[in-house]
Amino acid sequence: LPQKQWYDSSTVDPEQVKQLCREWNTNPYVAEILLRRGYKTREEIKSFLFPSLNNLRDPYELRQMREAVDLLQDTIAKNLRIVILGDYDVDGITATALILEFLHKCGKLDLDFFIPNRIKHGYGLTESSTEILLEMRPELVITVDNGITAAREVQRLNDEGIKTIITDHHLADASLLPSGIVVNPNHPECKYPFKKISGCGVALKLIMALRKSLRDSGWWTAERPEPNLRDSLDLAALGTVADVMPLVDENRILTHHGLLVMNEKPRLAIQVLQKLKNVKTITSRTLGFQFAPLLNAAGRLEDADMAVHFLLSNDLQEAEKMAKKLDATNIERREKEGEMLETALALAETQKQFPALILSSPEFHEGINGIVATRLVERFYKPVLILSEREKKLKGSGRSIPELHLKDALSECADLLERFGGHAAAAGCSLIPGNLNEFRERFFAFCREHIPKSIEPKLQLDGSLDFPKLTNLFVEQLDRLQPFGEGNQEPLFSIETPELPFTLLNEKHVKWQVNGNVEIIGWNRAETYAEKPPSQLAVNLGFNEFRGRRKIQLNIQDSRV
Repeated sequence: LPQKQWYDSSTVDPEQVKQLCREWNTNPYVAEILLRRGYKTREEIKSFLFPSLNNLRDPYELRQMREAVDLLQDTIAKNLRIVILGDYDVDGITATALILEFLHKCGKLDLDFFIPNRIKHGYGLTESSTEILLEMRPELVITVDNGITAAREVQRLNDEGIKTIITDHHLADASLLPSGIVVNPNHPECKYPFKKISGCGVALKLIMALRKSLRDSGWWTAERPEPNLRDSLDLAALGTVADVMPLVDENRILTHHGLLVMNEKPRLAIQVLQKLKNVKTITSRTLGFQFAPLLNAAGRLEDADMAVHFLLSNDLQEAEKMAKKLDATNIERREKEGEMLETALALAETQKQFPALILSSPEFHEGINGIVATRLVERFYKPVLILSEREKKLKGSGRSIPELHLKDALSECADLLERFGGHAAAAGCSLIPGNLNEFRERFFAFCREHIPKSIEPKLQLDGSLDFPKLTNLFVEQLDRLQPFGEGNQEPLFSIETPELPFTLLNEKHVKWQVNGNVEIIGWNRAETYAEKPPSQLAVNLGFNEFRGRRKIQLNIQDSRV
């Protein structure tokens, strides 16, 4: 793995730190973190520490939201057939479940959904998924988490008399923009100030606007009560965290309140997952590392429909059965991932001299390409595209480093690609094998132009600690900064390695028991530390509860010899 360069965050004014400590009854570390992350005024700090649903923006600030609501309300009033077209990742699954759940509460509507199979149909509104939609004969198709590049397919549906509402959050390409109603904060003409909302977040905005419009028209009655949208926030939180959206602004509000809902009044599916994974308190980490991989596994190896049914299930036996199936699929995914990673590492050895890795093999499984790309970015610190070879076509997923905008790099090669789309850090594409060599050359040329010659991964620290500072109160004060994730990283501190021998856990992991209340854990570090014990550790702090006893646990993220 590349050696990370450790650096301390920028210095802050000590007087401001003292003032914040007094005002917010906190410690200097928390005050410094708030200031470094741009929260300086009383109002900014208040809205960060106490995220309020009142600070969610008006959904009508999104371009064409009024048109979307009017069309959807008219379709509901006439009880015409509606089909939701989702996506097979967790953001798409939660967005599909969220809209279905709300529309079911609007009355006895003619509703259905379709999530394309990753291998059979590809991502989103493709030619083959359009054919299936035509067979389903809806009056209205609502896309969630997809559709922004489906100009041709939207036109086909419209030509067949099917109306469309595209809701998406992916970056738009001017030449592929669909006509008609498009609700997407990243549409070139959309003035919505917060662009980093998830696909499920956009779906939530749609039902927020629709609920109010239905209220204004007198739709809700004693027999058909107005739904409480707080019950949908768990899905929005799950979609936001799983899609690695920055946990700032509206995403922080949705995730904070979604986690409250999950911990106070969880839906059946969440209760079942908690039991299956032996989780007491659900945090953003639980969503990202335990729940999301399990839900994602369905769309990676099979059909994602089951994950939607699972999230909406009200039958305990059925939900438990589906959870076990999802868990088994996730275990299978992990095994396939290990095999693919081995093949990919061998291929990567042949491309070491290039500024990026573009690896293709008939052995690569489309559903696992993105995960393997992530592993290789971590290992080589360069952009990676993993392409599956199937039926004379290459389809794949890419992951990038902060120095390269992946979607822009693919846009430069658009004439060589059949389809592409995504974000700065993650994207997908398909092409014919005959274009691969030229695609590689052009992609590498773009990388050489935009990535500095000497780069190394950086690790930003929030300060250094010593063991006497590690009290329960200290960790509790850090926890006020939750939920952690993209855009609001878990605080990271350097600490000297204790002058004690470590013990092994399952021959793979290491543990230092510093005292009765503090332990240090290094996952999968036994082999490395046996050769060269570290002198300094970079750690996150948290609590570990076991058999009713709470200890402070330091989790090693990096180390230096």
